[in-house]
Amino acid sequence: MAIALVLGGDGCAIQPDSGPRDVPDDHPARIAVDPVADGGEAEGEGRIYLVAADADAQPLRTVLRDSTLPEQLLRRLVAGPNPEELDAGLTSELPVTLEVLSVRFDGGVLNIDLSDDINELTGDRLRRAIAQIVFTASEIPGTESVVIRVDGETESWPNGDGAAQTTPLTVYDFTGYAESSQPAYPVTPAISPTTTATTLAG
Repeated sequence: MAIALVLGGDGCAIQPDSGPRDVPDDHPARIAVDPVADGGEAEGEGRIYLVAADADAQPLRTVLRDSTLPEQLLRRLVAGPNPEELDAGLTSELPVTLEVLSVRFDGGVLNIDLSDDINELTGDRLRRAIAQIVFTASEIPGTESVVIRVDGETESWPNGDGAAQTTPLTVYDFTGYAESSQPAYPVTPAISPTTTATTLAG
């Protein structure tokens, strides 16, 4: 009886793997690492902004991505367009070597810390890259403005007019950069002379 128990217990023991195994796509370990090898599927509730071929007029276009989590969404932005989007003429100004070091909220301000690869860009390329980041960040719930740092240091960035700006950036600093994505300013209803006269008469 003792021998039978020993053999039974040995049969139920967890045996070590003899070699590496593939981790399923939906395994928690793979999801936690969240590798982004390319732009990813154009689906989900998140949105990133890429650069269209006609980059001189409203250069940014929005495409879907599968995350609304701040750091994940920005990493997907850096990963750039997927093959279908490349075929459609969409590109990105962000260097593929760019690293998203950290993303954190301070009230409504989203603080994004990047590696110094962003400093490789100049002129129009830098302006469009910053616009890509600001518009993508604006899609993250709770974002009112964006501060972009490099290795923890605050820097000035060009706005849509090319002027250096040290204050937090918003989509309003890049007027006309994205198609049908910018909310309209609140409009104060105009009071016509007829309305005024009627009000005074009453």
